[in-house]
Amino acid sequence: MKKKFGQYTIKDGLSISFKDEQITLENIRGDSYIYRRKHMDETTSETIFSSKKGEVKIAIYPVRPIQMPRQLAHNIMVKLDPPVALPPNSHITHHLTMPIEIGVFTISKKSNYMVDAFSLSFPKYTLYGQPNLGYICRLHHSSISSEEKTMQYEEATIMMKFQNKSPNWVTINKIVMDAYEVDLYLDGDTVYLEDSNLVIGEDDVASLFLNNKSPLRGLKEVPVAAETVKKFRRGILERTGFGVTGKFIMEHGY
Repeated sequence: MKKKFGQYTIKDGLSISFKDEQITLENIRGDSYIYRRKHMDETTSETIFSSKKGEVKIAIYPVRPIQMPRQLAHNIMVKLDPPVALPPNSHITHHLTMPIEIGVFTISKKSNYMVDAFSLSFPKYTLYGQPNLGYICRLHHSSISSEEKTMQYEEATIMMKFQNKSPNWVTINKIVMDAYEVDLYLDGDTVYLEDSNLVIGEDDVASLFLNNKSPLRGLKEVPVAAETVKKFRRGILERTGFGVTGKFIMEHGY
């Protein structure tokens, strides 16, 4: 099957389908183009833009799952089914999944602009923590596996390393991460979260680390996601002296 994620140079038109979503780009006159997305033949997104070069460059890539139906939150909670139990001072790696969305961008030398974003699954949200102190999170339920099992164009693979540094057995029911720090990688149209690990400290507090590198050799970083993540982490680095590795302290439990 021909891969769909990537960059396209278009003079006349483009048509690509993702399940019930069809996106098209048409040259309507001279330097004017119209972008449309239809869900089962009903138009759900439409934008007109221009290009003086007689062609337009667009990119279609997986993006962090915080656009739909609008930006309600910037955290992601993955509930584990079943939970992971770890003995004291041990570690193990499991394959999980997380949701993704699909972004459509216009590409230029100076900047990229997101024309549209959509999800092939219905987004759900939940609260992590107490109502007055917690975080609204995009919610996803994931099975636990020793191998990759994802729904293409809907999910990314997480190769999560779990480490228990505490002197007690622990049961991990969920992981939480800041989507602003999430970097994505591609193998064709298969999507991966960056190298990551969850550490239960001696104080029984969990910290999730996003390690700013590919989880496997040979993967390609999603450029539009990487650009945003690097800018976000540079800002943290400038303010605090830390920022190369993304870190989320799960203060409300795991």
